[in-house]
Amino acid sequence: MAPIWVLFWLFWGGINSEATRGAVNFRQDQLGQGILTSNPLLINQALTNGADLNGRVPMTPALLQIAAGRSTRIAHYFAEETKATPLIMAASLGDAALCNQFVRQGANRYLTSSWGWIAAQYAARCGYPELARSLFNSDPAAAHYRIKIGIAPQTIILYKDGLAVVSGKISTGRKGHDTPPGYYLVTDKERTRKSSLYKVPMPYFLRLSFSEYGIHQGYNPGRPASHGCIRVGKETVAKALFDATPIGTLVTIN
Repeated sequence: MAPIWVLFWLFWGGINSEATRGAVNFRQDQLGQGILTSNPLLINQALTNGADLNGRVPMTPALLQIAAGRSTRIAHYFAEETKATPLIMAASLGDAALCNQFVRQGANRYLTSSWGWIAAQYAARCGYPELARSLFNSDPAAAHYRIKIGIAPQTIILYKDGLAVVSGKISTGRKGHDTPPGYYLVTDKERTRKSSLYKVPMPYFLRLSFSEYGIHQGYNPGRPASHGCIRVGKETVAKALFDATPIGTLVTIN
């Protein structure tokens, strides 16, 4: 049988460990509440008391209820989340000032959630492409470029410093596979890509906001006909877009 002092040490150590875990969870929960309610006083109090900017925020029922009040999309993303960091939460809300504060204070931009996403992906998917651009390794030159896609006229135009440098006709998503309008950014480029779902080539591929949608060369019958991507009929135009567009370029689809 172990000596009494050993048993006491194990017992006391267990109590202290449990208390430490409880304190950590409390601080992280406090920080999460501050982020979701946009309460700077609560955020600063949590950070002052040792909340970890690179630690996970346990998604309690109370936090999920607050998230649902902010956005159904955010509530969906966080419903079964076990690795959300404070930066990921702030990015999903589009809070650029808070994201910048967290990064200055040491938040790691590349920690992944349970979905395998980084903070920039949450910003992009929740409709904040400019914030997303600041949260990953985008090309500084992207600040000079912008792509505008018109669904009704079926056109694409790449602008540099407000001047059109590449333009062409496109084919967007047909009915039932509509290309979703909104604000995006180019998050990666693949010169030779093949669709994993439809098994067709998609050369000169510019991915939009980390999603399955992108701009690429493809068949253009003169009307919406794709499964959601933006097809550029002419190879010369598709190649020119691919070559000239920096990663991080903002894209408007309307």
